[in-house]
Amino acid sequence: MMPIRRCLPFVLLLLTACASGPRVQRTERLAVPLAEQVDVELRLTQRQIRVAYDVSNAGGAAAMQVAATPGGVAGGSFAGGAAAGLIGALIDTAVTAHRGNVAKERERPIHANTADLPIDEMIQRSFDALDRKQFAENLVLKKLDQAEADDASAKRLEPGSNILVLDPKYSVSYDDSFFAYVLNVRLVDRTKDAKGRITSKERYRQSIQYVLPQSGSPGGVRWSDLTSAQWRQVLETATGETVAMLNYDIGAYPSEAQPQRRYGNMIVLLDQERGERAWVRTGWSLLSVPVSQLKAKK
Repeated sequence: MMPIRRCLPFVLLLLTACASGPRVQRTERLAVPLAEQVDVELRLTQRQIRVAYDVSNAGGAAAMQVAATPGGVAGGSFAGGAAAGLIGALIDTAVTAHRGNVAKERERPIHANTADLPIDEMIQRSFDALDRKQFAENLVLKKLDQAEADDASAKRLEPGSNILVLDPKYSVSYDDSFFAYVLNVRLVDRTKDAKGRITSKERYRQSIQYVLPQSGSPGGVRWSDLTSAQWRQVLETATGETVAMLNYDIGAYPSEAQPQRRYGNMIVLLDQERGERAWVRTGWSLLSVPVSQLKAKK
């Protein structure tokens, strides 16, 4: 089965076009430091930079519209609707397969230019900068190569409190317009019931995203033409900034009264400006974006 690759900022830009500001989500207000010891699960399930693409659903939607239209396939009958749905599914499968093949071709030069980069090690080293005053004096990091859901299905999860789950992803957008490094973060308490089942209580969740437009790449060079040294620069900047954002956000309790700005199709809350970068909020996300790409809300 072809893998489905998504790039969260791209999905948000397409789907979130709100007239009012986003509602900032918080499970609870956390007291810092969190505890004397925090167990950190660093889940490294991605090995290479990807080109993100989405599964097509345009064919199915169009086919259903035709089937429901008077005079459409079999006049909107059940059989006609089923036939239209099958045609739409076949179209979507072909479109998605084409996108996957295009993405794979675009990845080839990127993979060749980053073959010597120890990306997993670079990501792991970035968490040396976790602020012990915010988390815990004793941080115990475990590197894992399985997704949390896979460990849950295989009953490999262990009970514990103040478990910080880190799941980094990174990709170039399908249209080459930006690179995104996304650090998905959860703080959970896990308990085991009398039947040995693990239940997780989520206390904090955030998608921390560093977005770099093509124009901001080293020398303005295309992603496929960046050298190993240039990719190292991009990744070190992205991983370093997302850890700084996590250090800040874990003890923050943001307000919906923050100034609103327009970023692409989104209305975002401006948390702070840091030189040429701005940290902005959208619901469960904290993004680092260029200040130059923020516009006044009209």
